[in-house]
Amino acid sequence: VSVLVIGKNKGWKQDVSLGRKVNQSFVQLPFARFIQMIQYKAESIGMKVVLTEESYTSGTSFLDGEAPTKDRYDKSRRVHRGLFQANDGRKINADVNGAYQIMRKVFPNVNANGIEGVALRPAVVALSMSARRSFDCA
Repeated sequence: VSVLVIGKNKGWKQDVSLGRKVNQSFVQLPFARFIQMIQYKAESIGMKVVLTEESYTSGTSFLDGEAPTKDRYDKSRRVHRGLFQANDGRKINADVNGAYQIMRKVFPNVNANGIEGVALRPAVVALSMSARRSFDCA
């Protein structure tokens, strides 16, 4: 990996009204500081960091090869929390779709020749209800 693309929207936490408790914990997250640290670490090992805005990335389809533009934006394809449906019915995690679309803003031909490789291969683990309860914090 030689380039790290980070989506950032100016003022994204301004005038947030999620309720008193949520605002207290969410709005204070130092996102700008977090990005600075990522940039510092990445650049120290020779990686280039590109910041880009995220408009229209969550309502356009990476699977369909759509550009993340206003004319292609259709939020109704986000069928429920965490799931995005492409025009042909294929489904993809909504955050993964958004992340690919953020990359497409910087690299319009991203994935034109397929995916070269992946850094992680997450395993799917099914937990029983009793196993889930043992992880709960008191």
